Amino acid sequence: MRMTHSLCWIAMICLVTFAATVDGQERKVERLRVGGGSASSTQMSLWFAKEGNFYDKHGLNVETISIPGSSLALQAMLSGELPIIQLGGAASIQANLAGADTVIIATIVKKFLFWVYAVPGINRMEDLKGKVFGVTRFGTLSDLASRIALRAHGVEPDRDVTMVQTGGPAEGLSAMAAGKVAASSLTPPGTLQARKLKFKLLFDMTKLDAEYHINGVLTTRKFLRSNEDTVRRFLKAYIEGAARAQKDKNFAFKVMGKYFRTDDKEILEESYETTIRTNFAIPPHPSIAGVASLIQELEKQNPKAKGAKPEEFADGRLVREIEQSGFVKALP
Repeated sequence: MRMTHSLCWIAMICLVTFAATVDGQERKVERLRVGGGSASSTQMSLWFAKEGNFYDKHGLNVETISIPGSSLALQAMLSGELPIIQLGGAASIQANLAGADTVIIATIVKKFLFWVYAVPGINRMEDLKGKVFGVTRFGTLSDLASRIALRAHGVEPDRDVTMVQTGGPAEGLSAMAAGKVAASSLTPPGTLQARKLKFKLLFDMTKLDAEYHINGVLTTRKFLRSNEDTVRRFLKAYIEGAARAQKDKNFAFKVMGKYFRTDDKEILEESYETTIRTNFAIPPHPSIAGVASLIQELEKQNPKAKGAKPEEFADGRLVREIEQSGFVKALP
């Protein structure tokens, strides 16, 4: 009898120990490295989630890394170093067409948040013919936006204007101020600086009717298949951070100030109003229409883009599941 009683206690202790071990495994915080471009208003979703502790909330210990240039970010992702990155424009599509295993899983910005400014004396986009136009780097979103803006006004890039690389938004402004380039496509807060320098606004690209995949989340189909729950939790944190910033201006200012390294309220206001408050798409369903628009642009330079189906470049299943679960509506 005593033997039976003792065995029962041993069994109960083992069961409790096993349950505690399983629970501990379920609660184990997973480490994850993710990357995004240099700090700008369209890139802030990654850092809103970080500073709001939303990654931690969803069981992820996330290291966020700023990577200048989409090509470097893609290389880091494809090598497995950063399995999830924030990336916009056509870079993901171009990589996919070249045989890479890339897939867009979220689109947070679906409008071109670029404003074309020119030096005094140039009053219309058509006046840029024969002039020099500055972009950050060839192949970037800045380059793509500039080419779309020019073609929309009958100005053919590389034929009617000379396209040059300036190296970054600040460098683009400096090049305009020095008279080295006549115009450039700018994003906030560069737009504020352009107005202060009395540069002329030629074209507001947010007025374009077309939708584009401007910025969002990218991974590989291999990583998505093997780590679906990790990706789901990442997306929840990403969405929660963006939603918090959209509703809580003080929080958004605090985070942007930290990563922009400024407490200039004019700069923060410009970035918040033009991007966070008015152009963050929540929930960030991958923009199939936006991918289609980019494919159409790529057809001009990449024969492989012709006939490509936009649905093949994106997977909206997880964002759709998150929305249908009521998660987004329940956010404060």
